[in-house]
Amino acid sequence: MSVPAESIFFDLWSSTYDRPGLQQATYRPIHNAVLGRLEGLEPKRILDLGCGTGHLAERLSMMFPKASVVGADLSDGMIERAAERLTDDDMSDFVRADAQHLPLRDHSFDVVTCTESFHWYADQEAAAAELARLIAPGGRVVIASIATVTGFADDAIQRATALAGRPVRAIPKRELRRLLEAAGFEVEHQGRIPRLGFVPWPMLTDATRR
Repeated sequence: MSVPAESIFFDLWSSTYDRPGLQQATYRPIHNAVLGRLEGLEPKRILDLGCGTGHLAERLSMMFPKASVVGADLSDGMIERAAERLTDDDMSDFVRADAQHLPLRDHSFDVVTCTESFHWYADQEAAAAELARLIAPGGRVVIASIATVTGFADDAIQRATALAGRPVRAIPKRELRRLLEAAGFEVEHQGRIPRLGFVPWPMLTDATRR
């Protein structure tokens, strides 16, 4: 597989992604919220989409020791570090793939998590369709992504971030709900995840595959 130009941004980021301060302030609260939504479930196969360096995949493996956990990310750098983190875990695997075209079987997962990556996807409608294809009926997807309050604000963020070379689509929660429902999900919950500092509070969306 050739390396897409957009993955270079994340390959460079992977070298500093594991800084303790960044993880504790930015990502730990999100992972806590996602895991909280999965309490009481007994999934057999879990996909962590946009897995980064594997922090959430590691915690999913600990929370569900009988489940097989697969991590997918566009970046070779992220995947390499994730594989190193869980190198001794026979129940985990990692694959480099585009979220809009995942080389995974239909209906092969009971749970998919997607944290701090959905807003990077160029075609979010296609990504929602891929989630619906991968998740078995009755399965769950939990997404945490940056979300604006209005479509106007989303457009402004897209224009500003496009100038930096990596456009962000921070669609409002109602738009994410619409995408998921059109793809075949029933949205069970949406709410902000508080975190420290001036980092935007992401929107948590929990949905069940119909």
